[in-house]
Amino acid sequence: MGNIFFLVVGILLVDIGLLLLTAKAMAFIKCTVPTNATVIKLKKEYIHFRGVKNTYYRPIVKYSVDGKSYTEEAYFRTRRKAKYPVDSQINICYNPKKPEEIRFSGRAFPLPMGLMFLLMGTAVIWFCFI
Repeated sequence: MGNIFFLVVGILLVDIGLLLLTAKAMAFIKCTVPTNATVIKLKKEYIHFRGVKNTYYRPIVKYSVDGKSYTEEAYFRTRRKAKYPVDSQINICYNPKKPEEIRFSGRAFPLPMGLMFLLMGTAVIWFCFI
């Protein structure tokens, strides 16, 4: 009975990992039109890890498509405030069918969370059969 529980948990973890990877991959596939955006704000976020408070910054950008202005928040965060100074120009790509969907040019494909779930689920399933 215990193996069935872990098998189900493993399958759920693998499914979550695949969903996360697929969602990010689709954003990269759909967002193909390059444009410039202006960093208008750095959203400050605090993460507490092992009793230490870490400060992160999430860029918020503004850009225009066909005369309409859009403001979007980055899917990533950085510890280096100087990397995205307010009023600086950065390259993004947007989805021509839904201009509010963007990706930041030059950013690595965001794999860590999806891969983490996928690997954990695979390990749990693997250990069910050992």
